[in-house]
Amino acid sequence: MKIENLVHTPVLVKEVIEYLNIRPGAKIIDATVNGGGHTLAILERFKDVKILGIEWDPIIFENWKLKIENLSQNIILVNDSYVSLKTIVDKYDFEPDGILFDLGLSSWHYEESGRGFSFRRNEILDMRFNPEMESESAVDIVNKYSEDELRELISSLGEEQFAGNIAKNIVRTRREKSIVMTKDLVEVISRSVPEWYKHRKINFATKTFQALRVAVNDELENIRKGIEAAIDILKPGGRLVVIAFQGLEDKVVKEVFKEKHKEGIIEFVVKRTIKPSWEEQKSNPRARSAKMKVVEKI
Repeated sequence: MKIENLVHTPVLVKEVIEYLNIRPGAKIIDATVNGGGHTLAILERFKDVKILGIEWDPIIFENWKLKIENLSQNIILVNDSYVSLKTIVDKYDFEPDGILFDLGLSSWHYEESGRGFSFRRNEILDMRFNPEMESESAVDIVNKYSEDELRELISSLGEEQFAGNIAKNIVRTRREKSIVMTKDLVEVISRSVPEWYKHRKINFATKTFQALRVAVNDELENIRKGIEAAIDILKPGGRLVVIAFQGLEDKVVKEVFKEKHKEGIIEFVVKRTIKPSWEEQKSNPRARSAKMKVVEKI
């Protein structure tokens, strides 16, 4: 699949470049290449920096692979998960001076991937970042998990207050017909929440879809593993920059940083959370929920 408009507007670009503290000839890992906006911004500013880019999604990876052949000789692009950071840096003998995680989902996944990430499109409920992986899809979860398992999943990973009703109605509905398409699930959620809940700023299906996506891709555990690995492989004095967009992601980042700081492995470059300026939020609505944290390896 060819992606016509792969590059999306990256958030906090100026701040990422500033806090990575990039020096001439530095080696930087972009652990979540995605649309490649941060990587391109770094290369534009620092011509001799070497970047190791990691992208889990095979379609985004193949499209980026085609683009970078004519872009720069200073990029190594790897189709893998950042959970495998240690194996990747060993393979390419790449000792990083800085590492970036941008944990946001690309607009391409929502709008063009066809994998059921968006409740606004009627697509098969897949939700896997890498559909080549032999792992559970969202279809498997909604049609196989027990009511109790669904309630716990939607409540804990989606922070959905009507998780019980939604789980109950999912089980009732699938007795008659499997829930396969996003439209099927949206209809179930709609029957499960009160009318006032459907008129809020956040769509009534948002939290359930979030919960399923996080579960399908084991996102929270992978974030923990990826950040722990990043801290291990950083050079002393190297910096780790993490941009989170959801409360649960941010909570995992905080926990890992707190643990590693207590162990004397890292120090906070800034103790506060860095957020986009009002101007950036106005020009790029995606930036509104972004929260950036920065640590340095001791």
